[in-house]
Amino acid sequence: MIIKFVSIYLFIGVLLLSFMFVNSFMRGKSSYAKAFGALSLTLQVYLLGYLLEINASSLPEMFFWNQIQYLGIPFFPALWLVVSMLYTGKGKCLQGFRGLVVFAIPLITFFLRLTNDWHHWYYSQIELQQFMGVTYMLLTKGPWYFVQTAYVLIALVLCTLFYFQRYRNSTGDEKIQFRLLLLASVLPYLALVLVTVNVGGIGIDYTALILPPCILLLYLSLTRYNFLEIKDLARERVFEDSRAGLILANRFYRVVDFNDASIIFFRWFNASIKEAQLEFLLKDHQDLWACIRNSEDRVFHFLVEGEDRYVNIDTRIVQNIKETVGYLITFEDVTERECLKQRLTEIANTDELTGLNNRRRFREGAEETYQQARLCHEDLAVLMMDIDFFKKVNDSYGHHGGDAVLRDFAAMLRETFGGTDVVGRIGGEEFAVVMLKTDAERAFDKAEDFRKAVAEKTIVFGEKRICVTVSIGVAELNDAITDFDALINRADHALYQAKHSGRNRTVVENQKQP
Repeated sequence: MIIKFVSIYLFIGVLLLSFMFVNSFMRGKSSYAKAFGALSLTLQVYLLGYLLEINASSLPEMFFWNQIQYLGIPFFPALWLVVSMLYTGKGKCLQGFRGLVVFAIPLITFFLRLTNDWHHWYYSQIELQQFMGVTYMLLTKGPWYFVQTAYVLIALVLCTLFYFQRYRNSTGDEKIQFRLLLLASVLPYLALVLVTVNVGGIGIDYTALILPPCILLLYLSLTRYNFLEIKDLARERVFEDSRAGLILANRFYRVVDFNDASIIFFRWFNASIKEAQLEFLLKDHQDLWACIRNSEDRVFHFLVEGEDRYVNIDTRIVQNIKETVGYLITFEDVTERECLKQRLTEIANTDELTGLNNRRRFREGAEETYQQARLCHEDLAVLMMDIDFFKKVNDSYGHHGGDAVLRDFAAMLRETFGGTDVVGRIGGEEFAVVMLKTDAERAFDKAEDFRKAVAEKTIVFGEKRICVTVSIGVAELNDAITDFDALINRADHALYQAKHSGRNRTVVENQKQP
């Protein structure tokens, strides 16, 4: 009668575990859903083997089905622990070598049980025993059995601890859920005590009887509020699957979690990421560390394998009701955006034909240089230039010929003037240069060298050769000049004098002409 009752109970348990396995492993998309599916499978094998063991009629049959149980028995405590760690956000602890350590004892147990006839380390003696007309297989425990029992106890304690930590910090429905998880992790303690003490002395496996309601509680607690599909999927898709690097740090800026994308960004910084203080990880990048510490939103430039890369770093404060508990730091690759911004800025600031500063950008740069010269009491000179008889060039060679002249003229300007000089195309055939730390005499000398080089230059346009000259006006900053417009006007006036005194010459403002 007892055997029938237990058999029916175990059969129902196997069916339930089959359902949990299929539902969690096949439909669940989260990492701990897969782990829960594997846990259900190991328990299913365990219960099915025990069901067939207690219904076997001979010792060899019982022994065979007992061995089948050990395809699942050694591994369910490890998987129980893995589920709790993944669900409570401690999955990073399972990466690499530490993940193998969790399964080390179960693997040894599996091997020792399979080879028990050779050494009897797991079961020292196996025999049949009668109790109330029922035949049981009595297993006398060997030394490794107690090692496995200690491992199970440690796994259960850790599960209970992880769930209790989350329970303390949860509210509302989540608190109810973690009560169920705590209950599911506490009940196996009872089974462990009953099996170790061997209550009744009849060798009943109390663990097989207590685990079905425990696993059912575990399943219900994970699915009751749809956390299995919603909460973890949200985390995985937003955190793990994000193309942006995401780092979760505690309130002391110690890394507690990070996604795979963040590893790539840290390689750009020539650093590695691990569970350590960010200040230590970014010791060679104090600007990054200061940005994170000050919760700034900034873009940083890096040279990665000879290519320009731009990273936007944003720090968000994570708070509970009372205080700051941590920081979520986002690293986003904004290289394409920044390059586009630079390109648009370049287009907005550059004369399309010559590649020089356009009128607006020249004006901005010239004003900045003028203010610097005023503030630091430095010399400043302005050159205004005009290509002589440019209309005749367009009339003789067409606008394409004129464009060729403008491009070559601009190239000569770039070669001659640089550094702190501001060069720009003002419009048409008119150009300007602002020269910092340069007085009128030195500006005149450089302008004359440039004028002579232009006059000697032959511009090739197709099969034709074009020669042009340039007139230049020079003005320098002095105490009588109150703003930049006044300085430009003086240089422009000097240019007017150069053109009306014969062209192809340089004239300094207020200088008497021959």
